[in-house]
Amino acid sequence: MDEKYIRIAELSEQIEKINDMIVLHQQRSDNQSMARQYTYKRNELITELETALQSLHLNVRLAAA
Repeated sequence: MDEKYIRIAELSEQIEKINDMIVLHQQRSDNQSMARQYTYKRNELITELETALQSLHLNVRLAAA
């Protein structure tokens, strides 16, 4: 499998895991700093994923849930 497809899959998986961490810190922690850090990282990964999809000539706009 082409490396760019593998990277797209990895990014999707990382975003999913980070989403879980964001929810965990928002619901169970008084320290919102960690939730903000995970949100920042998720946004970076979303941008990278958008770029990877554009390399396949797909125009996709991903939004953080």
